[in-house]
Amino acid sequence: MAEPTVDTSGVNSPASAPPAPPPVAAYMAGNPAVFGLLIFSVGGTNLGISLFGYVSATAQGGSVMPIILTATGMGVLLTTIWAAAQGQTFLATVFGAFAGFWISYSALVLGLTHNWYGIPPADIAHTVAQFLIAWAVVVLMLALVSLRVPLAFTLILTSALVAVIFLIIGDLNASSAGSMDKVAGVFVLLFSAVGFYAFLSTGLESVGGNALPLGRPVIVAK
Repeated sequence: MAEPTVDTSGVNSPASAPPAPPPVAAYMAGNPAVFGLLIFSVGGTNLGISLFGYVSATAQGGSVMPIILTATGMGVLLTTIWAAAQGQTFLATVFGAFAGFWISYSALVLGLTHNWYGIPPADIAHTVAQFLIAWAVVVLMLALVSLRVPLAFTLILTSALVAVIFLIIGDLNASSAGSMDKVAGVFVLLFSAVGFYAFLSTGLESVGGNALPLGRPVIVAK
């Protein structure tokens, strides 16, 4: 008597298995934060030095600062696209927001220096303050969400927020503008230093080394 047979043609076939996620293209693999942190910190370093008055405001507005900040903005924008392609939502959001900040800040500095926008001199201080207030809200929102990621990133965003607040105070109080700019410069250089440290951590890891400690999140996910 012939033994019954079992049809196993469908077992482990593509139709019965869940679809695998699409592979990441080779040129999109890796950690976009390595490049993003480096280029972000370059822009911060340049801005911090500028706030200390190392180069005259006229020279900075005409060439030095907008050139570096535009390069930073474009680099951070590339990081945004890279992170978004990998599905790293918050990373893409942070770098995308700062791409907008650096590029628009460069346009603001150039426009005010060359009077592209026709803003009356009496309204320039409040125009700059309005610009900074809007971005302060953005950085505050990012800082709140960053409480669930490694502490280094929260320090970067918090320092950036404090720097922007001091810049706003300086813009609205001309008598204290110089001192407020220098205080803001301290916090800008602080977030740049933390950014370079975070770059070292991610950069060393990308070449097979050990990552540096970035600190525990303020809010640890359960």
